[in-house]
Amino acid sequence: MDAARSGADVSPGAASARALPRPALRVAHLLQAALLLLLVANLGRLPVLDTGGREAPVLFNDLVVGALLASGAAAMVAARRIVLDRTALWALAFAAVGALSALLAVPRFGLTSFELLVSLAYLARWVFYFGVYVVAVNVVRQEDVMGVWRALETTTLCFAAFGVVQSAFLPDFAQIVYPSSREYLDWDPQGHRLVSTFLDPNFAGAFIAIALLVQVAGLAVGARVAAWKPLLLALALVLTVSRSSVLAFAAGAIAIVLARGVSTRVLRLAMVLGVLVAAAFPKLLELARAYNKLQIDPSALARVISWVRGIEVVHDHPVIGIGFNTWAFVQERAYGWERAHAATYGIDGGLLFIAALTGAVGLTLYVAMLVSVVRRARRVWRDRSRPAEHRMLAVGAVASIVAIVVHSCFSNSIMLPFLVEPLWVLWALVTVIARAPAPVRDAV
Repeated sequence: MDAARSGADVSPGAASARALPRPALRVAHLLQAALLLLLVANLGRLPVLDTGGREAPVLFNDLVVGALLASGAAAMVAARRIVLDRTALWALAFAAVGALSALLAVPRFGLTSFELLVSLAYLARWVFYFGVYVVAVNVVRQEDVMGVWRALETTTLCFAAFGVVQSAFLPDFAQIVYPSSREYLDWDPQGHRLVSTFLDPNFAGAFIAIALLVQVAGLAVGARVAAWKPLLLALALVLTVSRSSVLAFAAGAIAIVLARGVSTRVLRLAMVLGVLVAAAFPKLLELARAYNKLQIDPSALARVISWVRGIEVVHDHPVIGIGFNTWAFVQERAYGWERAHAATYGIDGGLLFIAALTGAVGLTLYVAMLVSVVRRARRVWRDRSRPAEHRMLAVGAVASIVAIVVHSCFSNSIMLPFLVEPLWVLWALVTVIARAPAPVRDAV
């Protein structure tokens, strides 16, 4: 098998010269199927491990991704090559530091073998979903890109459409699906908030925001976008009544404006949404008031406490942190903070949480991974010879990074498999686009 590239991104000539054999296209089709099956989400949970306060299930989606990775690995073995670009190398370096930090936490904080297993199991899941990126980069061809995106888009639209129905007719949907969820899954009743198949309004809002930002990016670069799609996604986003998701979308939208400027089509969409929000404002105000979203509620205060604790841990362990996913165990032994329920196994803080777990070393590697995606996407959207749909994905990929970083400050979404998977796919599509030669314009 050829050695992986260890520095520069894949060059167009090398990529085309070493193209995978035709059967690899079936893996691209399997990737599309996996994205469509992502809609099952938390409706398919197989509990396998209880950590004494938090359930660690195997998800139906884990099984689907496992089948995808096995097929992708077979295709790469058949082709006798695997390409690892800068993003993949930064990700692997981050995973290595995460594993090292967890191992070092054993003597430092007296972790048991079981606690170390729990910590490394979560890291293994992160690496598992990172495999989706590696497979996509290696098996997806340029002609597959829009098909893969359409699969992800279709999943999000179906997710949003079902969520609108669920919000109207199936309140407390998580308790309908899992009657004992409040006790053993730490899911509170959400009333008429949109949770869809994620069963959580904040994570559902982040998922919807990612696709909505790509739609807005499409309007900004002149791609064809059916008007009903962003309108449906915007309605679903509002029905989550998630402040973090709305703020994340706003941050991503600002990133789009900074990248592409203000276009007439984006302004038109903003005006339509503004009119609809104004018309529905009394109802939205009532909904927000019913869920304490117009005041500093206990949920908001808990996030502030999380940030303060995260800053304290980073101050005490600045280099390599306390260990990947060891927060629940270390907080009890080193700081005396109670590990009472599932939410206390981590903190809201996004990059702050990563810094607490893996220190400045892990944070630097993680940020470098994100920056590599941004730089690659920038090259794509600045190339006017690229199709508008490809530039749409590039701008949307950067907006998604901004959105998830902001969102994870309020919910620990930066590590959630249901959100990590679509992000890895979107970033991989940008890589596939970037390594292909740009279309040659006819001379005038």
